[in-house]
Amino acid sequence: MPTVKCKAIFTIFAVFMASGLYSQITLEGVVSDNGGDAVQNALVELTDLEDSGRQFSDYTDAGGRYVISIGTGVEDVNPRSPGSFYLAQNYPNPFNPSTVISYELPWSAHIRIEILNILGQRVKVLCDGYQADPCGQVIWDATDDAGRGVPAGVYIYSLISEGIRIHRKMLLVDGGGVGSSSILNKRTVDQKELRKELSNRYGFRISGTDLETYELPEILIDANRIFNVTVFRTGAGMTVTDIDGNVYRTVKIGEQWWLAENLKVTHYRNGDAIPNVTDGTEWINLGSGAYCDYDNNESFVSTYGRLYNWHAVNDSRNIAPVGWHVPSDAELQTLVDYLGGDAVAGGKMKEAGYSHWQDPNTGATNESGYTALPGGCRSSNGRFLSTGYYALFWSSLEYDAVNGLFWTLDFDQTGVYRYGVNKQSGFSIRLVKD
Repeated sequence: MPTVKCKAIFTIFAVFMASGLYSQITLEGVVSDNGGDAVQNALVELTDLEDSGRQFSDYTDAGGRYVISIGTGVEDVNPRSPGSFYLAQNYPNPFNPSTVISYELPWSAHIRIEILNILGQRVKVLCDGYQADPCGQVIWDATDDAGRGVPAGVYIYSLISEGIRIHRKMLLVDGGGVGSSSILNKRTVDQKELRKELSNRYGFRISGTDLETYELPEILIDANRIFNVTVFRTGAGMTVTDIDGNVYRTVKIGEQWWLAENLKVTHYRNGDAIPNVTDGTEWINLGSGAYCDYDNNESFVSTYGRLYNWHAVNDSRNIAPVGWHVPSDAELQTLVDYLGGDAVAGGKMKEAGYSHWQDPNTGATNESGYTALPGGCRSSNGRFLSTGYYALFWSSLEYDAVNGLFWTLDFDQTGVYRYGVNKQSGFSIRLVKD
């Protein structure tokens, strides 16, 4: 009897210490495609940039939703909603050689509890059958379905029932783990020493069938965060081709379809060439349509597209392929309003990260899928300016006899701003569907 009592006290101590020492933060969001539909079964992955061995992942559900719990050690149990399926954090965690997984059901149901590795591959099914009791527990002994021991690392355990799938993470460690007497020595490690090795910088990646792989080199996660993403389908019907054969990705935002890339065309719709004017003096004296490449360097074109003066926008031969056009100011306002208004829409339209934008790229999430890039401009005095800092786009509206209306997204702002500027300026163009 005394032995049992000591064991019970030790177990309570172990779980209490683990809960107090470690925590978790959550990254969640919805993955949509460029047609505005939810993407199911896409693999969403995070990799710690300070320790590539720390990887976290989840698959999107039928609504495109993913939830990734990032362990800053043992994960705390999240509060549950009454009358819902609930999967508790395993304990102990980290563990070796075994751990207990508890769950609660709102009613009797057929359930399956399975273990996956960090790649989403099934390791073991712990139970698969009808459960009458509202509460239950299963034990995983760190073996696979064949009874073989599995290596140390991060594992995912899932509760699946009636179309609902709940995931959590756990950590299997080498050597003596929580639940053995070695825990007393483990707890003498200073908490700050453990935490200082944890990063808030992660690489972010989404992949799946018929999807362009989405990669964000760096995302900062130091608190619970919602991160919605638009990815691009590779199938037919999601692109548009101009008269030169350039193929552009498209994206549906609200009820509008937009190009998700800057225009590159060098001919009007009827086949007439748009003059490529490289000389600065000639450029500033133009009264007709023309284009140029930033810094007269064609290597910019594949990423940033080409720069056009407003006369090319307004030319009756039409710069856009059939079924598309340069947006009016009203159409731009519809886009901005759908994304939350002038003050915040820019952040939702800018490509996230620093691959093309200069730091700090304030508020950039690209959750709209618009993928605005800072192609810079050619000013009305013929000079090239601001690549990396500003995305500047023509509208079809004539501001006055001298100026056309353009709109801009800035590297250090979250908003969208509109100005009139000399029609001889060279800006990027994004098209909207008729």
